[in-house]
Amino acid sequence: MPLRHLFNWIFYGHIWIAVAATGLSWMTLRLAYGPPYWASETPVLTFIFLATLGVYTLHRYLSFQRSGVRPTTRRYELVRDHPTASLIIGGGSMIAAGAIGMTFIESIWSSLLWALPITVFYLTPPIKGWRRLRDLPYVKALWVAWAWTIMTWDVPVEVMRDAIQTSYVENGSGGLNLPITPASPQLPFPTEMPLRFLFTLSIALLFDFRDVVLDKSQSVKTAANQYPVLAKSIVSVAMTICIITVFRADGYSTATAWACTMAYGTTILVCWATNDQRSENWYATVVNGMLVLLPVLVGLAYYYDWYVVGSSPF
Repeated sequence: MPLRHLFNWIFYGHIWIAVAATGLSWMTLRLAYGPPYWASETPVLTFIFLATLGVYTLHRYLSFQRSGVRPTTRRYELVRDHPTASLIIGGGSMIAAGAIGMTFIESIWSSLLWALPITVFYLTPPIKGWRRLRDLPYVKALWVAWAWTIMTWDVPVEVMRDAIQTSYVENGSGGLNLPITPASPQLPFPTEMPLRFLFTLSIALLFDFRDVVLDKSQSVKTAANQYPVLAKSIVSVAMTICIITVFRADGYSTATAWACTMAYGTTILVCWATNDQRSENWYATVVNGMLVLLPVLVGLAYYYDWYVVGSSPF
């Protein structure tokens, strides 16, 4: 496979973004439950990977098919050259995710009530003649951040809460004198929901710079195309809040706090290096890469705390 094709499949075929969602979900579980002693996390992490891959692939396919003039930008190259493969990958991933999700549907149905409408109506108006969610002024990034927070924070915790509770009841505590059951998320879990929202909101705001021309052509107002300096300032303030929080909130080890700080600080640097003149590769690799960088650095901190220092990572 030529290098360009491999690059396209990874970064424009949405494998990279699916890895990011899976990594953030893994990070959530480490912060919530510590080491995975009690139940397998593979089903829910596989579900999130496949669901993310399927949703993003089908969104790209639908966007391409509905466009009046066929887009020629880099991100549409795969779906333009391989429409059938894109449809099969997107549809197949969604079917597989649905099959896995049905095994723990009782744990996630309330989360899906929030996530599914955002996913469906982001590109499709709920009623003919109405606006799509992405077309509403200044809130496009909010929908993306809310969906990502639900899928990478709420869904994995709800699934594992029930799985761990079941394992705990069936197998007992193994002689451990525990003050609470392992199914109860520990600190700093409650802190992570607002931080996850601010982080994914920041990445979504940066992606609005990529879409300045497209959004203006569709009369969609965003902070990036109306108030670009303000948009970057919001990202910088949001990341600064995240940095301060991980050092002041209970539950973060020193290594974990510094790992988060490195990721959030790098996001600020990327923010001010981002503009509507950047190539699509910048957004596909670097901006999306921030979503990968955070769980990778937290994973290294986890390894350091657990295997090098020999203390609890969180």
